[in-house]
Amino acid sequence: MRNVIIIGAGIGGMATAMRLQATGQFQVTILEKNSTVGGRANILEVDGFRFDTGPSLLLMTDVYKDLFAACGEEFSEWVKLIKMEPNYEVHFGDGTSMVMSSDLSTMIGELERIEPGVTPGYYRFLEDAGKKYRIGRKQFVEKNFNKASDFFTASNLKLLGQLNALDKLYTHVSKFFKDDRLRQAFSMQSMYLGISPFDAPAVYTLLPYTELAEDGLYYPEGGIYALPTAMAAVARKMGVVIETDQNVTQIMVKDGKARGVCIDGEMLPADLVISNVDLPYTYTNLLEKRPANRTEAAWKKQPFTSSAFMLYLGTDKIYPELGHHNFYLSGDYKRNFEEIFDAKVPPRDPSFYINAPGRTDPTVAPPGHDNLFVLVPIPHLTDQMTWDEAQIEKFKTKIYEALEERGLTDLRKHIVVERVVTPHEWRDLYNLKFGAAFGLSHGILQVGYFRPGNKAPDVDGLYFVGASTVPGTGVPLVCLGAKLVTERILADFSELPTAVSQEAA
Repeated sequence: MRNVIIIGAGIGGMATAMRLQATGQFQVTILEKNSTVGGRANILEVDGFRFDTGPSLLLMTDVYKDLFAACGEEFSEWVKLIKMEPNYEVHFGDGTSMVMSSDLSTMIGELERIEPGVTPGYYRFLEDAGKKYRIGRKQFVEKNFNKASDFFTASNLKLLGQLNALDKLYTHVSKFFKDDRLRQAFSMQSMYLGISPFDAPAVYTLLPYTELAEDGLYYPEGGIYALPTAMAAVARKMGVVIETDQNVTQIMVKDGKARGVCIDGEMLPADLVISNVDLPYTYTNLLEKRPANRTEAAWKKQPFTSSAFMLYLGTDKIYPELGHHNFYLSGDYKRNFEEIFDAKVPPRDPSFYINAPGRTDPTVAPPGHDNLFVLVPIPHLTDQMTWDEAQIEKFKTKIYEALEERGLTDLRKHIVVERVVTPHEWRDLYNLKFGAAFGLSHGILQVGYFRPGNKAPDVDGLYFVGASTVPGTGVPLVCLGAKLVTERILADFSELPTAVSQEAA
């Protein structure tokens, strides 16, 4: 049995622990700095209100079924899923709106209402996006690329052409829809990854395809936090040790090999170390020595995802005009993204998302009350954009005004619980570099082989899992990343040092 320490009990860390423990070849310990597991997929309970604090859209459920099956468990016995129908409502800047639905007849009706005659274009979009989904997952997302020659094969280059690898998401979507509202509705999903649809690769049409045609959207009974709760329970059942309130301050490296971690000056030895902490933070804060392209100055030159301004609101009034998932897009869709990602300033007319889970789960709020989770994409922290108290208060007022203008009348008069999360909380609570809520960006030069790999090239026995390594950010992708890093470790197994724990001790 090899002794493995995983730093961080986020989704990726726990999924990796489950898979490694299931092989029978490893004894895994997870060390989590916070008092609860789940990482960004966490929970906040205040005065009878229960808020999921991070992800709120569950898709690609086959990933979780496969994870639990690898551990000899049936996912449906641990997590009960409720299918969303419709998926969500999109409100455009001109005051119009449309429903996005997995039901084809409903969806066609909505599309034709906005752009008469668009149905053939929608079918072409689904065909194209479906191909991207299948090719992208099989050939690129769910594979380890150990070296450049593994990625740049003749067949892969041909497939990249079929995926329109160099096209941008919004531009590609525009080939199928003429009305700009539909172009927005089918490109905004890049916000799930914290990137602009004007910069995101066209392959991310797989996101709306997954929602609308492949699997749909789901809500776990009890909220999204039911997923990390179940993962932790299964991991512990298998023998994984999970310790919370354990702040790792350093990864100990000797003779070029990871030997364990340090907590409060005490070294905990290990044969392998896996960091589920954000990869840039791991290099700059947990490793004493780092290569030139992994320093603080080097990371500042790399594109990162947006941050998120969050409001968790408990109200003494129910807002029936809201569905479970609600997207409100800026009146100037393109400028909104330019301000966030190019100028890196607070958007003047922000887009935002409202999650009102009480529509599906009445237990999230006391009777007669509402539970509202508001997410606004904003720039991450920079030397110029520090999000001081005055900026936060000004922006919060702007969001409340926008919410009230869009139908949540007198919202501020009905708030009984308010919690605000800014880039500072993303940075401090979850060790996310620059408070970028989704980690490293996903431009064409930061995906696939170009994304930081899940094995440290300069430290033997050190591996990574999470949003800023392969294959990328998002709950299903980091779960797939757990599968990839497990495969990488098993492939390296014969080359790994033995008895490192005893030697280090």
